[in-house]
Amino acid sequence: MQHIADWEGYRFDYRDSGTGPVILLIHGTQSDYREVYHVERLIEAGYRVIVPSRPGYGKTPLRVASSPGELAAFYKRWLASRHIEQYTVYGISAGGPTAIALASNNASVCSLVLACAMTHEISLPYQAWLVQPLLQRPLQLLQWVLWHYVKDKLVKFPQEASMRMVEMTSLLQRDEIRRQLNGVDQQLLYQVGLQNGPGRGVLFDLTQQIDRPILQAIRCPVLIIHSKADRAVPFEHALYARRAIAHAQFIESASPGHLIWIGPSARHDERMIERFISLNHL
Repeated sequence: MQHIADWEGYRFDYRDSGTGPVILLIHGTQSDYREVYHVERLIEAGYRVIVPSRPGYGKTPLRVASSPGELAAFYKRWLASRHIEQYTVYGISAGGPTAIALASNNASVCSLVLACAMTHEISLPYQAWLVQPLLQRPLQLLQWVLWHYVKDKLVKFPQEASMRMVEMTSLLQRDEIRRQLNGVDQQLLYQVGLQNGPGRGVLFDLTQQIDRPILQAIRCPVLIIHSKADRAVPFEHALYARRAIAHAQFIESASPGHLIWIGPSARHDERMIERFISLNHL
């Protein structure tokens, strides 16, 4: 269910579902408060899951924050204003830097999960051009065209389109990806493809930076889970975080690509995350 918050002069949307210990889930690129990865299973497991739309996604304006640190501080104040004193932070993909900043030196955070998460500045071809203000409208139009194409193919050819969605973020060959996907994966990717879409938040995502001392200042229990087949956020991001956070636990996912919630190891990975949260959210 969508909620709208008017707070500190900004209006933004978020989901707040379930009862029990609180998990603040920070979604990735081209998603919003409707994030589907792992959310329903966490609610069924007895957690209250809060998913705010990050800047530039959903109804959240880009001007809410200009960096992961600013956004983390914003979320910290917002949760405190709602009398939420203890919570787990679950950072997905481009939500990783904000999750890291929020967990750093924050006694309210019981544990931190970094799932296929960015842990430092990302480097892309032509990145300096992609963040130019004059190019933002054309890039948004391009995103819209691409997502319209994906959604059309998902409706007409769901099995093949699902495989192609994974292929875009995977280092594996097409036949290997196809072999690893099952009907449940296709249903999830179908839901994601029809729901997700373009947003100005890509500009925020491409310019994120998180300094190593921020990671080193994290004191709460940390679980890092990542796949070597990840093309979108290379496996090196996980290794970097593991080196910076000496006490972090690490799981190498067998996912066929960026998304650890699909493929043969998906449910195992989710159970390991749930177990980690349960053991550390006392």
